[in-house]
Amino acid sequence: MPEICYLVPGVGLPDEERERRERVANELTPPRVTVTVVEADGPGPTSIESAVEEAWSVVGTIQTADRIAAEFDAIVIGCFGDPGLRSLRELLDVPVVGPAETTIRTAAQVADRFSWLTILQSTIPTSHEQAHEHHLADRCVSVRSVDAPVESIDHESSELVDRMIRVGRQAVEEDGAEALFPGCMSLSFAQRHEEIESAVGVPFLDPATLALEQADTWARHDVRQSPKTYPEPDRAKLTDLLGPTDDGDE
Repeated sequence: MPEICYLVPGVGLPDEERERRERVANELTPPRVTVTVVEADGPGPTSIESAVEEAWSVVGTIQTADRIAAEFDAIVIGCFGDPGLRSLRELLDVPVVGPAETTIRTAAQVADRFSWLTILQSTIPTSHEQAHEHHLADRCVSVRSVDAPVESIDHESSELVDRMIRVGRQAVEEDGAEALFPGCMSLSFAQRHEEIESAVGVPFLDPATLALEQADTWARHDVRQSPKTYPEPDRAKLTDLLGPTDDGDE
């Protein structure tokens, strides 16, 4: 039975929200899978809405992942920015899945042109940068903001869903998008994808489901990152970051 860690970068996730996400994550995956939501060790931001906050979150995420990796068969980074994805793949033996990478590449498989809904106007540039990183900028016809700061997102809010539908329709009708997805895991965990998809008339992908399912598949089939692409770092140089190595080096 695969044991998957959903690792949330940053700090301050309320216990009730961590428990809710863990419950939802286990409902999204097959019964054979167990998902545990873990918050990264601090210090770090309480939400990630800028490149600075993303960079700030990476150290704690690396330290936590290195400490707990032996307990799990795969790790999903719990942020659509995929903070620390390459670093974690270099450091760990278990497969590491980024929701953005998974979702963007899936969108390119199900549609010729796609858009995504990001949280703020200020996060649009970094979203476009992600499309470039995955060599799919020519397929991403737009990134639109739904004006929803992470810490204000109410998963029960019909007004937020209505806003996502309105902005999603604009992406379809004005930009020519043929598939959509939310560019934020807090939006994803609202779990209103079927309702939004029905209203906008194109696939509305769920990053949480896609990332967790990919982690399950990789874990079951022993798929992991290539050491040629992600060479292991010299741990002897990382004692200030990760503590002494197994052989006692200081």
